Amino acid sequence: MTTPQTTLDTTFSSAGTTPIPWEVTEWALRGIQKFQLCTVRRDGRPHVTPLLAIWALDAMWFTTGDGEQKAKNLAENPHCALTAGTADLNGTDYVVEGVASLVTDDSARQAVVTAFEQSYGWHLTREDGTWYQLGDAVREGTVQLYCVRPTKALAFTIGKESSQTRYLWS
Repeated sequence: MTTPQTTLDTTFSSAGTTPIPWEVTEWALRGIQKFQLCTVRRDGRPHVTPLLAIWALDAMWFTTGDGEQKAKNLAENPHCALTAGTADLNGTDYVVEGVASLVTDDSARQAVVTAFEQSYGWHLTREDGTWYQLGDAVREGTVQLYCVRPTKALAFTIGKESSQTRYLWS
């Protein structure tokens, strides 16, 4: 994947701030464990749900059951956004927009499961983990795995100085 074009939106940024380098945002995305996925229902209404997702292999990845609302929405309209951020007034919030594609390639599924297990650790690998055996379900294809290659991302920082950095991929 190419490095995105990075710009600072000066309308929403404090004087003198500079854009957050993509590498800093990418590193932050790797550390976040819970995201909100926004999809669009057939009738145009938004659907937002929290879920496990990871940034790995230059994309966002998440799973769902084939009968869940988000899977139905993505089958009709694959455009979506994943968001995450701080619950505090100070900090950085992130938005990643793109097109979700269903992953059926076994080698890709294996690589992503490894990344999920590295990111979530015991939650996925131990019997007492919240999502125990999710990795096996992804490997076996009993849950849907989606890849979202970003077209646009945003980092919104609020604090002593505020900034809005935009990342665009061509």
